[in-house]
Amino acid sequence: MKDNNVKIIGGKWKRKNISFNEAKGLRPTLGRVRETLFNWLGQDLKNLDCLDLFSGTGALGLEALSRGAKKITFVEKKKGYLQEIKKIISDMGEIKKCDFFLEDCVKWIENFQLERVYDLVFVDPPFKKNLIYKLLENLIQKKILVDKGRIYFEYEKVLELKLPETIKVLKKKNLGKKSYVLAEITYPSS
Repeated sequence: MKDNNVKIIGGKWKRKNISFNEAKGLRPTLGRVRETLFNWLGQDLKNLDCLDLFSGTGALGLEALSRGAKKITFVEKKKGYLQEIKKIISDMGEIKKCDFFLEDCVKWIENFQLERVYDLVFVDPPFKKNLIYKLLENLIQKKILVDKGRIYFEYEKVLELKLPETIKVLKKKNLGKKSYVLAEITYPSS
């Protein structure tokens, strides 16, 4: 395996390199995509409770933590990836701000029973498995986000993605073969 780096784009750890081992199927969100996303979100994420699904290298959650997010939950099914994220966060002295779940993200959402809900969710599932629509539906059904909570997700540009009515696209861009979206969740009034 070849050693690679992801550079934190902004916040208190700006320019810090995060090393990870290259693995088949691991697609860290590109620096320019993260820069665009965090420009959309704003640089200050204080008081936000965030969820990083399919964490991989942890780049999205680490960017949020660097910008002052109150709490980050990382969910990743590959033990080695999650251990690396834990080590990085421990080395940065921020372990108390994080929760870690070694679990398949689809199952984690289906079994979601935590009392806490999230202000911001990052979803970057593996491509070629057509998971994004089911994930979005389950996130809404389980009410994992607060009302008016934001969700960032990536998917293959070739997919004809019909979004549930509760998802309002705020920003969308395409890069290469993928699309990335920042959206807001609004639950129907009871």
